[in-house]
Amino acid sequence: MKKIFLTLLTFVLVLSACTNYIEDQNTDPNSPQDADATNMFQGVILANQFWQTAASSRLAMIWMNQATGADRQYLALNDWNTTTATDFDRDWGTAYANTIAHAAIVEQKAMEENNPQLAGAAKVIRAYAFGTIASLWGDIPFTEASDVELFPNPAYDSQASVYAGAQILLDEAIVMLNDPIGTIPSAKDIVFNGDANKWIKLAHATKARFYLHVEDYPNANTEAQLGMTNSSDDYMARFGTQYGGSFNPYYSFLVYDRAGYMSASDSYAAELLFGARENAKTTEVLRANFQYLDFYNIYNVGYELNYLSIYDWGYPDGKFGTESDMPLLTYGEMLLIQAEYEARTNGLSAGVTAYNNYRALLRTGYSIGTDNDGYAALFGGNLASLMYDNYSDADFQSGGMENADGIADVDALLREIYEERYIYFNGHFESFTDYRRTDNIAEIQLKSGFSNDPQRFLYPQSEVNSNTSAPSPIPTVEVKTPIHL
Repeated sequence: MKKIFLTLLTFVLVLSACTNYIEDQNTDPNSPQDADATNMFQGVILANQFWQTAASSRLAMIWMNQATGADRQYLALNDWNTTTATDFDRDWGTAYANTIAHAAIVEQKAMEENNPQLAGAAKVIRAYAFGTIASLWGDIPFTEASDVELFPNPAYDSQASVYAGAQILLDEAIVMLNDPIGTIPSAKDIVFNGDANKWIKLAHATKARFYLHVEDYPNANTEAQLGMTNSSDDYMARFGTQYGGSFNPYYSFLVYDRAGYMSASDSYAAELLFGARENAKTTEVLRANFQYLDFYNIYNVGYELNYLSIYDWGYPDGKFGTESDMPLLTYGEMLLIQAEYEARTNGLSAGVTAYNNYRALLRTGYSIGTDNDGYAALFGGNLASLMYDNYSDADFQSGGMENADGIADVDALLREIYEERYIYFNGHFESFTDYRRTDNIAEIQLKSGFSNDPQRFLYPQSEVNSNTSAPSPIPTVEVKTPIHL
């Protein structure tokens, strides 16, 4: 018996020694189970910019006739009535799991690390994502989102309450960002290189956009004036030249992943830029060629989205090129919000003056290229071909240059402002939101032959299958969201 006991004791000791020897051998150092707030922060930024420029944004472009589904399953996407719930699974998941949930974790960790500035920047991203999702889907999970253990089936908050909640988050973020304690790590901040003041401007600009969404024009104007004040303040999605890693998602789709699936062959936006928007005070040649191609019909007859780049093609970067930055919230948008406010509140002359401030910005070649230099690379940098002369009140009065059909003068100005926004937001969700919010003031011509108008994104099939709180019956794509009724 004693011999058996000693044998067992020896076995246990040897096993214990072996266990100590191999401890942590199955832990992958390249797959950490946790990270501090600083190292998670860049992932939140990247997640937000990815879903904002991926499949759902392409779909919105097609619906708004800024692009065309040209081949295979993308042909069906031209008709919003044939859209399926599975089309939105990935972007909804990236928005909630990788952006909102992770941003909340960064906030918590940053506060535990006594870094309120970093927590504030993460809160801005979280609010930005919530408001964008609400604009596209309507009622969504908000107060119970991002806590699966406590709320496995998060309730849906009303669209209006989500907007109100996002405003509160942004107010909290501004307070945190103004706190002298802590820093935003510049090495991880690909948006503003750690500049808290620019994050504060982004928070105000986001508030301005969301106030505009709910038609609170005075507050939208106030916040717009506190937002971006020059192009260096712009919130841009930043991309690189690595396929499968940092490519602009539009470029990746158009050139590498699904070449030929999406074009602009009958795009109303391209037709506007290549002639219909031009008049005695406006020439669009640079912006037209930056956004679209009418000379390189590689896959389909007609226009193409300008996906050219120095990296692959040896041509100057187009708007949808390899590493072209995509604008998410910008100084130009702030000026357009102010112009709309002035027109609606103070009448034609005030509105024209404010809109001319925006056109003065366009005359500098501002917009929408890699670091805002896209136009400069076209045609040898000849910005002399840009023409955005100031409008006068007479141009919008009955019979004027921008009012040939004799509508009310302020309505003619608002039509021009929203047509400009339609062009400015090419490739961005805001064109879709503007269309629904204003009952198509811009008079955008959607694709013909399809019934009714698109009014919302469908709730994803993954959400319907997994969350018992999902709306039932599920609203169709033609059902207006609550704030647009």
